[in-house]
Amino acid sequence: MTTIAHFTKAHESTLIHFLSSSRRPKETFSFPQSSGFLFSIANAPEMILPSEWMPIIFNNEDGQYESQEEASRVLQAMMALFNECGRERVKGKEPLPPGCAIRPQPLDNLDADAPLSQWARGFMIGHDYLHEIWDDCLPESIDEEVGAILMALTFFATPTLAESYHKLAKEPGSFEHLAQTILKIFPDAIHEYALLGRTIFQARCEEGNFPQGPVGSSKIGRNDPCPCGSGKKYKRCCGFN
Repeated sequence: MTTIAHFTKAHESTLIHFLSSSRRPKETFSFPQSSGFLFSIANAPEMILPSEWMPIIFNNEDGQYESQEEASRVLQAMMALFNECGRERVKGKEPLPPGCAIRPQPLDNLDADAPLSQWARGFMIGHDYLHEIWDDCLPESIDEEVGAILMALTFFATPTLAESYHKLAKEPGSFEHLAQTILKIFPDAIHEYALLGRTIFQARCEEGNFPQGPVGSSKIGRNDPCPCGSGKKYKRCCGFN
């Protein structure tokens, strides 16, 4: 959870262009979906290595880099996004993570192409991927609180899920009113989720459960293991020109 590189507009542009290209494997995450996914990974109670989470973004296939230069540029941008998603935010004062663009009309954020909907789907994939870690770390006494946070962060993932949350809502009101309420509390849910994961992570480090260290370097040597998780050297895999 240590910040190494600042996420810039150039990084964002690189990832949007690369991830949306027809050259990418089918079902490669979009930029907002990648951001939501990496938010859950970067704020997990345990450090997850790039070699573990990177393949998921490309549907567990090769990213199809055209050159070593492109691979290096994209991977640096991806690591910058990871660190931006894990950066500590002050409640009520910091902007939302990248990719969380909110449309003015609450229900429009449920459209499949809405950035917030894509972000929520990515977040849900990431949290589900790590659910066993969370289950092992969370005391039952805060189950209800965590459930409320997860509802806010996943509400806009799909209309079906949002409607199920509406049916379970304790306070009566229209579906649109609930969506509007979720948008209001969304920034707080972002803060609380990250704070909870960071607190557990630090506590486990202090207890000696695992060493704390910075996120891996964004620069990759040609003889280093490829971050896609293939097990091959970088020069024989994504760095092949």
